[in-house]
Amino acid sequence: MTAPVVVFLGPTLSHDDARDVLDAEYLPPAAHGDVLRAALRRPRTIGLVDGVFERVPAVWHKEILFALSEGIHVYGAASMGALRAAELDAFGMRGVGGIYHAYAEGVLEDDDEVAVAHAGVEDGFRALSDSMVDVRATLDTALAERVVTGTTAASILGRVKATFYADRLLSAILDPDDAEHERLRRWLPTGWVPAKREDALTLLRTVAGDLASGLEPRRLGWTLQRTRYWEDARRAGERLGEPREGAVTAIAGDQELEAVLDEARLDPDGFGRLRDGALLAALAREDAAAVGVDVSPWAHETALERERRSRGLLEPEDLDGWLDERGLRRPDLPALARRLAVLRWAHEAHRDSVAGELAFTARSDGAYAALAERAARKRETLASLPSADAPAVDDGELLDWYFRKWLGRDVPVALDAWAEAHGWQRVGDLLRALRSEWRFRQIDGDG
Repeated sequence: MTAPVVVFLGPTLSHDDARDVLDAEYLPPAAHGDVLRAALRRPRTIGLVDGVFERVPAVWHKEILFALSEGIHVYGAASMGALRAAELDAFGMRGVGGIYHAYAEGVLEDDDEVAVAHAGVEDGFRALSDSMVDVRATLDTALAERVVTGTTAASILGRVKATFYADRLLSAILDPDDAEHERLRRWLPTGWVPAKREDALTLLRTVAGDLASGLEPRRLGWTLQRTRYWEDARRAGERLGEPREGAVTAIAGDQELEAVLDEARLDPDGFGRLRDGALLAALAREDAAAVGVDVSPWAHETALERERRSRGLLEPEDLDGWLDERGLRRPDLPALARRLAVLRWAHEAHRDSVAGELAFTARSDGAYAALAERAARKRETLASLPSADAPAVDDGELLDWYFRKWLGRDVPVALDAWAEAHGWQRVGDLLRALRSEWRFRQIDGDG
């Protein structure tokens, strides 16, 4: 029998503590397809708190939309749930808590703000690192209680943010020779602010209250577009049947992969080839024939415009020069635009599959060993550098160094479009990777 409430919960709050607040079926952190499989069992409500990150494909937006379209109330808070609720609240997903509001209002943008490393099901998904949102809330309280000064709080916050999310531990970066740091260390056992946990509890209490008030099926003003890909995914979910019970399918102990992918992303052309390889694998597995879909002329123009912006080809002479370098002419533009539109459609249609293939494509690439070695060397070098000795560079200098000195081109006018086109979720992600690369080269002398 299907429980009226299904909640995906992991390191943010233990299942035992959650059951004290809300009687529900508690499942491990959600991966791609888990919300769909839960929705196919028709619960009244789905609560999304925790979800997997990194190499295991994350919860797909459309599976949440499917649940909503079936009249199921979907709540999100604290972690992956807050991220997806901020993205889908306009479609009826209900976000709960301060972390959701921070994402919805643009105060927070980075996914890594809520990400943590955690143990497996046998250890109750216990968190093994501190989330950035908890660190921020804790330092804000420490500042308000005058445990630390604003300068010290900002310095500590910057050091934690610069640490890979799976290695973040506030206590580990405190300096025992610094009086304020030591005062903060003594205060932490009683002063720590578990922002994610509190938001998860708020979600459970909200669901409990709504159910007690008599929750009617969700009614929406939009219709789910049931594409061929969606129907394939839905049928696959039906074949798999019940949601996962027990172990999470995340690949543990391999935290260096994201750093390796950052190294690959720093070479835009190389990363483009890598992503195309992942796309080919996804297309081969799902349905290569679908690449022949008819893409509208409007999509052709949009794709060409995005390509021009991402490459900084804003003037007619810039575009002509770019075409000439590739042996192309203006009459070739319609065919080029159609190709770009089809590729863009394919990347969007297979986005979740590509995410699943990218890690394995990277590992099978001939450059992986060298990238892994360099990523490890960079991590060790930067970790050994005292923060006070860290070379400083502002964003403008950093971009000038990367584009003009490294890539031999001007800084793109539409930097956000360029970043998205070359594998970075946000400009901020590109800048963080560039800052680490710049510091590494200053210290290591790596050309």
